This record gives sequence, C-alpha cells and structure tokens, in this order.
Amino acid sequence: MNLELLTLILIASLAVMLTAGQWTAFALGICGVLVLYLSKGLLGLTALSSVVWNNANSYILIAVPMFLLMGEVILRSGVSGYFYRGVVVLLGSLPGGLLHANITSCAVFSAVSGSSVATAATVGTVAIPEMLKRGYEPRTVFGSLAAGGTLGILIPPSIIMVLYGALVEESIARLFMAGVLPGLLMAAVFMTFIALLLLYKPHYAPPRGAKGARPPAGDVVHVFPVLGLLVVVLGSIYSGIATPTEASALGAFGAILLAVGYRAFSRRVFAEALMSTVKTTCMVTLIIIGAQILSTALTYSGVSRTVSEWIMGLGLGKWEFFVALVMLYIVLGCFVDGISMIYMTLPVLLPVVKAFGFDLVWFGVVLTVLIELGQITPPVGLNLFTIHAISGGHKFAEVAIGSTPYVALMLLVIAMLAFWPEIALWLPNTMRG
Repeated sequence: MNLELLTLILIASLAVMLTAGQWTAFALGICGVLVLYLSKGLLGLTALSSVVWNNANSYILIAVPMFLLMGEVILRSGVSGYFYRGVVVLLGSLPGGLLHANITSCAVFSAVSGSSVATAATVGTVAIPEMLKRGYEPRTVFGSLAAGGTLGILIPPSIIMVLYGALVEESIARLFMAGVLPGLLMAAVFMTFIALLLLYKPHYAPPRGAKGARPPAGDVVHVFPVLGLLVVVLGSIYSGIATPTEASALGAFGAILLAVGYRAFSRRVFAEALMSTVKTTCMVTLIIIGAQILSTALTYSGVSRTVSEWIMGLGLGKWEFFVALVMLYIVLGCFVDGISMIYMTLPVLLPVVKAFGFDLVWFGVVLTVLIELGQITPPVGLNLFTIHAISGGHKFAEVAIGSTPYVALMLLVIAMLAFWPEIALWLPNTMRG
C-alpha cells in the first residue's frame, strides 16, 4: 500500500478512536495491528507475540511497580502527613510559608513517589483544608499544589524516565541523576515566583503571626525519615552500589520500615498499597505493549523512516526543530497523557533527534518537563482534576487559572536547559559505577 495513504489511515483511525473515548492502550494497539496488516498482510501479525513478550518480560520495567509501591505505602500509612507537618515547621514562618511548604513537600515527596498525580493528591489532601481555613487565596493554593505535583515525574525516581530510558536504550541511572538539578531548579523557580507574587499581592496569604493551628516545633523531626529514604535510594544509584531496579526494591522495603516505625503499617494499608500499585502497573504495561505494537508497525511498514526523512527535508535548523518539537508536545499535552505521548511520538522523532545531535539524556529531561507541563494544561491535565477533586467544591476554573503562571515558568526552565545543558548533564557525568 502507498505509504502516504497508510499514514493517513493511521492518523485518522487513531484520532477517531481517541476522540470516541477508546482506552489509549487499545487505540494504539489496534492501530498498530491495522498498519501491520495493511502493509505486510497476515505475515506481519506474526511479530505481535514477540513484541508482547519482550515488553512484558523487561527487567528494567520491574522498577515501575517497586517505585509505585514505595510511594503508595508512604501515602496510605500517613507518613506523608507527618512529613508535611515537619516542612510547615521549617517554612511556616516565611511570608506565605505554607505555599513554599507545598512546593518543598511536593519536591521531596516526588522523590519517593515517582508519580505526579500521587504527589499532588498526597500533599493536597493535607494542605488544602488547612490553608483555606487560614485564609490563603484559593487559586494560589490550587496552583502551587498542581504545579508542585508535576515535580513528581522530574525529580528521581521517575516512572516516566524509566519508560523513556527503556524505549531509547539509555541508562536509567544517568537519567535519574540528570533530573535532580533541573528538578531543584524548577522548585526554586516556583518558590521565587510565589515570593514575588506575595510581594505584589500580600493579601493572597495571611500575615505572619496570624492565628492558626501551628504544628509543634518538635514535628520538624518528621522531615528526616523521608529525606533519609531519598538519600538511600538515590545515593545507592549515584554511587553505583545498586541499579535503579535494585534501588526501587530497596526503596519499597524502606517505605515499609518507615510505616512500621510510625506504627501505621497494617494488613489493610499494605493490601490497599498493593492493589493500587497493581492497577497502575497494569495500566502502564498495557499502554507500553499497545504503543510498542504501533512502533513495530511503523518500523516494518516504513512509515517511521518516511516521516523522519520528510522532517529532515524541511530544512529546519537544529533549534528551529527544537522549538517546533516543544510546540508539538505542548499541544499533545492538552489531549494525551504523558506515557502515551512518549510511545506515540518517539518511534518517529527519535531518529531525527539523534540526527540533529541532541544528547539523549538531556533530551529525556526536556521531554519530562514537557510532559509535566501537560499535567497542568486543560482539558486533560491530570493534576488539575486531582486538585479539583480534593478542593472542597471549588470550581475547576479556579484550579486551572491558578496553575496558568506555572506553564510559563516551566517553559522558562526548558529555555534555561537549552542555553545551559550542563544543568542536566553535570551530575550524570560525575557518577561512579
């Protein structure tokens, strides 16, 4: 079949299924089977068994359920609530202190969760009632939590980075380390914005010294157990003592020990954490398998090569292509979740990214930030829906408006990474092992 017609059929069928509400995993898989059949006939379908087996039998992807379990245990045992109270003690005396505590708590909890939605939900459940009761402006509260939650897929361990590394065959450990400094930079940019906002809009937060329930000063000790777990997990990867997969198992075990130490571990907590982990892992695995079927179809049919050659033939410069890529992912992020974006686009775009000479570790960090951006852009911004669900009946528009400034801040961070790639590459280049 003519490649142009095949590409048109692929795009049309995928658009129809996604618009009709078909699950992403099945939409990708069905389109892949269709392309394989139209291009290679029944013989092309023989590749499906090996695609499913190779992806379901991946050692690297074992890290996904382990990191998810680590975050779920900390969330469901209530350890995250203790941690947030400790951060409030540290930062509560600053102007708009609880807003800064939101960003800081999200940054640290993201490092033991790996999930953007889990981070936003965990911190938001504790923070929103207390902050609204104290008189914080609702949109500012919701925006800080939705944007802070996005740090969950940049600061390692990151589920998105595991999936990206497995797809492009890049070191997961190097990707994890590459996300540390950009993640801290983004948290600092968010906190700087909050400080400037309160400088011009002081009524958005109660004045210092205002009445309100303050955690006891001794609660600051609750910061250190979670930080200690973070140091153990990332330190073992950075030093070369453990692979990311081994570190994920260590992190899950450490989370259980923390829950036991807080006397919050029970059969019910463990069962709920396991069930949530299994559900999320199954969703991710189905998307990976469906997307890899489509990727295989694009390769076998020649569509991937044709599109790549067409892009190269446009005569774009390196950074013109980069800007076009950023715009593409911004638009896709409004309609498609992050995992699907990676597996839908990289089989086609990766050869072009390599041809232009972009470092794949650096590109992985930029791509992760772009996926983060999609978490807070309607209509499919998962963090927006998560915060709206726990906002206590506030309008969805308030959550979306409060998050809008952070979109510009994320684009600023992407620009900084483009001008100074060492922000992402310095730490991986100092790794041992």
